Amino acid sequence: MEIILIRHGKPTSATNPRLSAGEYAKWIHCYNHSNIAVDSRPHQEPIDCSKYFIVSSDLKRAQHSASIYTGQAPSLIDKYYREMEIPRYKIPLRLRAWTWVYLCRVLWMLGVKGPFESFAVAKQRAEQAADKLIALTCKKDKVMLFSHGYLNFYIRKALVKKGWRLNDKSSEYWGVTKLYK
Repeated sequence: MEIILIRHGKPTSATNPRLSAGEYAKWIHCYNHSNIAVDSRPHQEPIDCSKYFIVSSDLKRAQHSASIYTGQAPSLIDKYYREMEIPRYKIPLRLRAWTWVYLCRVLWMLGVKGPFESFAVAKQRAEQAADKLIALTCKKDKVMLFSHGYLNFYIRKALVKKGWRLNDKSSEYWGVTKLYK
């Protein structure tokens, strides 16, 4: 059995402008509804996907990445595989978009609450997502998931904890992580 986790390509909206908290919230919305940039393509020769059951997050950037990589729409699209929240807090600052992401993620991981999925709940979802992937491999043998960097990291941790062997790993855009049982 094999599970391949692939992080989506670079979204068209993955820019880094200086933003207020309100502008940052709009930036997140755009990021979550973006296609993949025209110049963002897999770094390596794509894996032959013909023997894999293709699964994707329900976010547009993951579905678009799956279509670019495999040449077809995913066989299964599931919200369980959507990225862990990109939290947003109303802090009276103007920061670069990615500085906002890192700052807010640290606050989120420290347990600061907001109008979004908590870090604890997101980690539980990653565990459940890993269980869903395992169940799929029991039926399909080989599964390829197009998802997101942070979620893939926690799915990978859950799979390794459940006895899956890690062969390759990458968290960059188009990064491929391979696990075997």
